[in-house]
Amino acid sequence: MRNLNIFKKLFFSHTIIGLLAIVMLSAIVYVLVGEILIQRTLDQLSSINILKKELIENHFFRSQQNLEALSLEDKFLHVHHRLVQTKQAERDHDLSDLYNICRLYNFRNLHLFDADHTQLFSTDSTMYPDGLMQRVETVVAKEPNRLWIIDASPAIGDKQTFLFYYVPILEDQKRVGIVLVQENFEKIQRILLETTGMGSTGESYIVGDDYVMRSTSRFRLDAPPGSVRVETDAARNSFKQGSGRGIVTDYRGERALSVYRAADVPGLTWAIISEIDLSEAMEPIIRLRNYLIAITLIVLLFIVVVTYFVSNAIARPILQLREIIVTLSKGMIPSGSRHITSSDEVGQMANAIYQLTEGLERTTTFAKEIGAGNFNTTFTTLSDKDALGLALIHMRDALRSMNERELKSARERAAALLEGQENERRRIIKDLHDGVGQLLTAIRMRVDALDGSTVWKEEIKGHINDTIAEVKRISYNVMPQALVDFGLEAALKGLCDNVRKYATFTIDFRYIKEFEHSLNFEVNIALFRVAQEGLNNVVKHAQATHVNLHLLDNEDEVYMLLEDDGKGFDMHAAAHQGGQGLRNIKERAKLLDGSAEIHSSPGEGTVVEVHIPVV
Repeated sequence: MRNLNIFKKLFFSHTIIGLLAIVMLSAIVYVLVGEILIQRTLDQLSSINILKKELIENHFFRSQQNLEALSLEDKFLHVHHRLVQTKQAERDHDLSDLYNICRLYNFRNLHLFDADHTQLFSTDSTMYPDGLMQRVETVVAKEPNRLWIIDASPAIGDKQTFLFYYVPILEDQKRVGIVLVQENFEKIQRILLETTGMGSTGESYIVGDDYVMRSTSRFRLDAPPGSVRVETDAARNSFKQGSGRGIVTDYRGERALSVYRAADVPGLTWAIISEIDLSEAMEPIIRLRNYLIAITLIVLLFIVVVTYFVSNAIARPILQLREIIVTLSKGMIPSGSRHITSSDEVGQMANAIYQLTEGLERTTTFAKEIGAGNFNTTFTTLSDKDALGLALIHMRDALRSMNERELKSARERAAALLEGQENERRRIIKDLHDGVGQLLTAIRMRVDALDGSTVWKEEIKGHINDTIAEVKRISYNVMPQALVDFGLEAALKGLCDNVRKYATFTIDFRYIKEFEHSLNFEVNIALFRVAQEGLNNVVKHAQATHVNLHLLDNEDEVYMLLEDDGKGFDMHAAAHQGGQGLRNIKERAKLLDGSAEIHSSPGEGTVVEVHIPVV
């Protein structure tokens, strides 16, 4: 090795180390995955075993509850009396109930006996099996007055599973008869024969304490259950330990993964065993072994190639940095760049360039925000001497100041326009009062001085009076004198009184003054115009029956609420259709550094809330 060049040293050392590593790793993976696969298969079998155990136990529990309920209802006692009294009740309604019970709860047969074991009734045409009653009395000898589940298969010896519910017929706490209900074991068999998730060799079966299979074997469907003996470690351990798992030899002599548990059903000494052949469970491991061999060869080839091109791998970060620098020199920001995590000089250069790239991205984003008019956006410079970043921040502040001045100027122009409108309104009022009003008054006086019909003069005077009233109404709408002489409350009260004359809705006007101060004329006229605009909208469009106009004048602000119970409108549609009146309301509030909120929806009325700060 000493005389070899660096390339050959790297090549041979990396190849040998890689080969040893992959072989050791493959061996470890093979062993660990094999253990994991076996444990996973056992876990899956355990879940299936628990599920089938719970389904079977729940089935027996429901059947016992149903029979106990029938016993509490004296259903069997009533039938027993009828049979003892009549001795013949083939078509009796009560006996038909027994057939219905078998059909309803899916029992196989039902036998009814008196206290001397004389059969009074049976849903089966054949006699009950020999040895059944002896087995029954042996089991229930200690407690004959409660319900029992009896496995009569060993006593009958017919190589079939015979399972009965023993139900005593009690009268005044004395047994006068018994009912033997034969369980339909096919329901249990269907639960056990469900092999989802158990592969092609998995099965679940029941074994009695005599080590005889009670259910049908998946591999011996043509053989009766009682013909299969299960003297295996799984069966023996289930009756000794209650539950367990492991690799055993099953009743067929095959090595299998087995999970077993004792059934928790009072009166039955059964074990529920779930198994799958070890060969099927280990098939993935065999495939994995072949894969590992192939992978070892592929990885070895890969190591050779990687070792050969290791110099290129060392040079790759430098090439990446070169591409980034060239891109930056063209004024473009590189995309999809990746950080180099090494701590050598190349890594330090790369981190510096990536920081510069990220800074340029932030700077570009900041410039776009400024261009979009978002002057409140923040920006963090690369350092205290970041010339470009500091210049952008200075430009943002300058643009923000310019924008604020423009907004202030626009407000001043709007305020001047409104002030001009109000001055023009004052001039119109003066002209109406001094010109048109005086002329109308003079005409009325001249009419009084004319000779002629009194009726004719009264009619003309009525028209003149209506004209004078209309001129006064127009004058009040343009600029109420009460606002100048008596303040906002009087002007709004007069506005409400004026609207009531021609509106069909009622107006609830309230002015609550919590703080003694005088509002300037700009605030008064703005609130009056908002109320005037809102009431005009209600008259024209709302079709309302009631309107609330409430003002709260406190120390910090004046709050106005105008709400109606009218038909409302679609806010989105109104915004697209113009809505000059609504914009006027918001603009007047905005000019006084206040706010106006308008809420409405079809069928829900309209609410206008205005907040004007008091300086």
